[in-house]
Amino acid sequence: MINRRLFAGGAAAAILVGSSRAFAATYDLVIKGGRVIDPSVALDSVRDIAILGGRIAAVEANITADAAETIDARGRLVAPGLIDIHTHAGRSKEGPPMCLQDGVTGWVDAGTGGADNMDAVAAVARGAPQIGRCLVNIART
Repeated sequence: MINRRLFAGGAAAAILVGSSRAFAATYDLVIKGGRVIDPSVALDSVRDIAILGGRIAAVEANITADAAETIDARGRLVAPGLIDIHTHAGRSKEGPPMCLQDGVTGWVDAGTGGADNMDAVAAVARGAPQIGRCLVNIART
């Protein structure tokens, strides 16, 4: 999961990578030309993002290095993962992956689980591809 700290670290890495161009970096993924928004570092501008080993390796105005895959993000927003603090994703095992498709990298199920089914809801959270937390509904169901 890419959080603000990793995103900001990627920006710092971009400075280091940008200052040392003695060798051409090869990235796993480059996201080109998207509007990058990260309020934690006051960034809101068109940038390219390079990913290497599942981590942000560079955030620059124009990354020209080779990449195994390139995504054209022109006209789209690129932001750190979102946290949804009121979902009912724990209702079924399909809920968390559907949230992830919408950019939700962390979620809180706000009351799907009560005394009768909290174990099942917690099992969905444990098996989710992202961080999920569950609140207990004070009703029986």
